[in-house]
Amino acid sequence: MKSLVTLLISLTLSLPVSAQDWKLDAGKSQVHFIIKQMNVPTEGGFRRFTARASFDPARPEAGRFRVDVDTASIDTGSAEGDDEVKRPAWFDAKKYPQATFIARSVRREAEGRYTAFGDLGIKGQSHALTAPFTLIRQAGGWRAEGRFPLKRSAYDIGGGDWADVVADGLEVRFSLLLLP
Repeated sequence: MKSLVTLLISLTLSLPVSAQDWKLDAGKSQVHFIIKQMNVPTEGGFRRFTARASFDPARPEAGRFRVDVDTASIDTGSAEGDDEVKRPAWFDAKKYPQATFIARSVRREAEGRYTAFGDLGIKGQSHALTAPFTLIRQAGGWRAEGRFPLKRSAYDIGGGDWADVVADGLEVRFSLLLLP
């Protein structure tokens, strides 16, 4: 009888696991960026964003992720900076209230390391984006952490007088706690 139970358990554990839907614990997640202003690294972030995922680490190629960022929730560290980057020359937050990344596939690179392939839409522009990330098991869920480079000019963000003051390149960093 004991061997039958062991056999049934091992068969159950070896069955393919289907992708599970995960949602964001926003209070324990971050989306932020590092950019140089007058050649000095400056950090900022977003206070409001959502994320949804359908993902099975055993079958990452079927994974899907969607992250929506409220562009008006930007935090540059100053009220004046926040007001400026919401204007049309930057995010044009009234006309384009969200930036959205939709990953259509995921590739496993190594144990715990993945790359998401999808499109990032900001300010009416959409471009292919590759986002490497690590996936770390946490109590009740998963933490997805990663970073990727971005060019402001690809999305018509901060041109004109700002082109010489703020670097075109920046790094986006994220740490998302995903729960069932």
